[in-house]
Amino acid sequence: MKKLILILILISTVSCIGKHRVDVWKTMMIASGDSIIINKVKSPATLSIKNLSDKEVELVSKLTMQKSIEAQSEFNYRLPKKSNLILVNANAEPVSIHLHYSSNKPIIINNKELR
Repeated sequence: MKKLILILILISTVSCIGKHRVDVWKTMMIASGDSIIINKVKSPATLSIKNLSDKEVELVSKLTMQKSIEAQSEFNYRLPKKSNLILVNANAEPVSIHLHYSSNKPIIINNKELR
C-alpha cells in the first residue's frame, strides 16, 4: 500500500512539472523622459497594463499593436515568445502604471527578472 501511494505521489509531481505559472502584479513609476523595457520574453506572456495617471504612455514594439495607452485606461495583450515591448513616458511629469503579467517563465524588465 505504501508503494502504491509513493508511486501515485511521484506520478502527480511529474505531471505538474513545466506547468508552473509566474503571476505578478506590480505598480511602477516611469520618470519623465524615461522608459520601461520588457526584454525578449522566453515564453508567451499575458500582459495587462493600467495607466493610473492623467498622461498618455507610448508603446514601442515591432509587433502590430496600439501605439499608446491613453490616460486612465487599460491595455491587454498577449506578448509572443522572443518579443519585446518598451513603455515610454514622453511627458514632463512622472507616470504611474499597474503591470500584471502571467507566463510560464519570469520576464526581464529593465535588466531585472520580475517574479
